[in-house]
Amino acid sequence: MDKLNCMQAYCAVVKEGGFSAAARKLGISKVMVSRAVSSLESELGIRLLHRTTRQMSTTAEGQAYYERCFPLLEEFQLLDEAIKSDHAGAKGKLRLAAPAEAFSQQYLTPVWVKFAQTYPEIELDITMSDRYIDIVEEGYDAAIRIGKLQDSSLIAKKLADMELVLCASTEYLQQHPTIEHPQQLLDHQLVVDSNFRGGQSWPFTKEAEEISIRASGKVRVNSTLAVASFIQAGLGIGLCLSFLVEDKIKSGELVRILPEWELMKGGIYILYSHRKHLSNKVQVFSQFLAENCFK
Repeated sequence: MDKLNCMQAYCAVVKEGGFSAAARKLGISKVMVSRAVSSLESELGIRLLHRTTRQMSTTAEGQAYYERCFPLLEEFQLLDEAIKSDHAGAKGKLRLAAPAEAFSQQYLTPVWVKFAQTYPEIELDITMSDRYIDIVEEGYDAAIRIGKLQDSSLIAKKLADMELVLCASTEYLQQHPTIEHPQQLLDHQLVVDSNFRGGQSWPFTKEAEEISIRASGKVRVNSTLAVASFIQAGLGIGLCLSFLVEDKIKSGELVRILPEWELMKGGIYILYSHRKHLSNKVQVFSQFLAENCFK
């Protein structure tokens, strides 16, 4: 029996938890799955599985082999899919993880709609959540991330620049003391974005000086759009994504506070695993976002 097929059968047995489940997954008989695993054990000269009439488990060698073998089989599958999609055009399911629903609806959904119209052969499966999603472990093709990226093995493509800015409404500032230093924020009403990865600590940097303010206020909300709305209503000072409030700052509705102090600079990115970079659908989607988002 072909070794690649034997490896696929073995990995299916381990992943699905048994020979019967593996057979259903692969669309072959249970006998064929058993023969494939036995053939692989014979060639390797080791026992991969402990088998009894009631249960099955991997040996230590079998578990180690599975952990090295499964990613290789995924690579083969992705390579085949990439070659096929390059030949036949972009198609298939594309699973995407994206940020909070409000942000995605306002800024990303119109682009996704346009993409779906342009590439009808691609099936979009989009999850909008503030929860951090490990796209490799959870089987996503790509993710949209905002902020300063942490080191990782993922490939990142920047869609737009972004920085956090401290803002308040003109009305609020007219009714409260002038702010000349971050420490004075403790005497003001603050609107806190509970999704901010720094937590309640707002880090300010100016040349060699660094200071962290523990932000607390009567309003805490897990939406950057909601933060901007509370600030516009004169209910306090808060951190906003620059592209969300730049028009309001230009019009004078909002005022940027302490502009000489830097909070955080980063970007809006699409990320995907290096194993996905050959996929035509991921390449097409990534390029489409780069050409159409935040333009």
